[in-house]
Amino acid sequence: MKKAFVIWVQEVKLSEFLAREIDAEIIISCEKYWGNFAIPTIVRYIIQGFDTYKKLRQIRPQIIFVQNPPIIAVAVVYLYAKFNSAAYIIDTHTAGFIDKKWTYFHPLHKFLAKRAIWNTAHNYKNLEYLKNWGIEKSSVLQFYTPTKLEILKENIALSDELEAKLKNQAGLKVFMVNRFAEADDAWQEVVETARIMPQALFFLTGNDEKISQKIKDAFPANVTTTGYLKHKEFMTLMNRCDVVLALTKRRDTVLWSIREIMALKKPFVTSDSETIKHYFSDVALFTNHKASDLAEKIQLAQAKKTEIEEKIDTFLKKDTIRWKNDILFINQVIEKT
Repeated sequence: MKKAFVIWVQEVKLSEFLAREIDAEIIISCEKYWGNFAIPTIVRYIIQGFDTYKKLRQIRPQIIFVQNPPIIAVAVVYLYAKFNSAAYIIDTHTAGFIDKKWTYFHPLHKFLAKRAIWNTAHNYKNLEYLKNWGIEKSSVLQFYTPTKLEILKENIALSDELEAKLKNQAGLKVFMVNRFAEADDAWQEVVETARIMPQALFFLTGNDEKISQKIKDAFPANVTTTGYLKHKEFMTLMNRCDVVLALTKRRDTVLWSIREIMALKKPFVTSDSETIKHYFSDVALFTNHKASDLAEKIQLAQAKKTEIEEKIDTFLKKDTIRWKNDILFINQVIEKT
């Protein structure tokens, strides 16, 4: 049975692992720019829609896994399935349930979810949306935890600036997974934490063009913004730091970055949310994002490095079994189609 996995975003690592497990060919449609000019969203979705439909017609899959959001990608897959005797499964990320711009599309999401052969959500809180909509063909499908070799075969050379920063820092190095998203990332709290931890060096990842030069000029000297890093650079820098911060202000969110952190066996601090604690209470340190608490947890993570590594090993052994069972179930759903 031929399968495809439709994705309309650039960052596809987590879906790549899922596509591999179900033996699906990945279709990526993501056109954001004409040269140096950003394509308007509506125009971009039209272009991507035609691109996806064309590729599906070329591959002719009987089963299509589609990542949501955007829900428009699911609508395109629905149209293909309707007119080409195919079936589809929707893999909805947290944003598809709770981000304001996608909540307006919940009626469309509900319509498409009812016609899918299955729906997956990334955590139990997200699944509640599907159940409340009366979507019985649904379940939680947590992320896969990759091995270190799958995400970082070797440390690669970083920019001269980052290499110099790493070389000159003899003490604690802290890496923050970050996008400078105001409603999501606690980067401002991390900057304040850096002020009271002058002995540590903080790397804030993500596209810092989203914030003004005036704000960056006010950062303490021990904060370095990396700009957008390609995945290999991102993982290399994470691997060369001592403690990792994976923080979110969004409710009902489970972060993919935690899986990559555990693959590197790094001690980490994450947000004190009900959902994250449900899945990672055995391996993480939790913070309320206040600078004093963040500083305390960062130092504790460094002090308990060996203990946390052992806990991660134990977690991963159990999680490998969990993942195999999840994939077995999904493959059974596909085979019954």
